[in-house]
Parts: sequence; structure tokens; C-alpha cells
Amino acid sequence: MNGETKLSPEGEAIAAYGTATMAAFRVLVACLQRNGVLQRGEFVEALELFLTAAEPEVDAMPLSILRNLRMAMLD
Repeated sequence: MNGETKLSPEGEAIAAYGTATMAAFRVLVACLQRNGVLQRGEFVEALELFLTAAEPEVDAMPLSILRNLRMAMLD
């Protein structure tokens, strides 16, 4: 999102919720990896498989959110 876009209060709340959710998943995955429960890249790979399989059956918005989560996990 560029600096010129002005969100409504509801849009700001939704954006903040999304950012917090992404951060929580990143922390969770990092903790699981640190404890040896999850191998590096395992979550991202599983998410990619799910996205590929679910694409015909799932609405575009949830798929978009999951793709954004996957991209955030690649950083």
C-alpha cells in the first residue's frame, strides 16, 4: 500500500488485524522451528500445497490472505 492511500477507520482496523495476525504466525513458526517441531521451510511448503489444492474450492479473498502469509514467511 502506498503512502497516499487513506483508509477508513474500519479499513485501518482490518489492516492492523491482518498485520498482527501475520506477526503472530511468524512468531509461532519461529518458536516451532527453534524447538525442532517444524523444519525450516516446512510451513511455507505445506501452505503452498494447500493453496494449490484449495484454489478451485476456496474464495479469492481467503486465498489472497494465505498467499500474503506465505510471502511474509519467505522473508
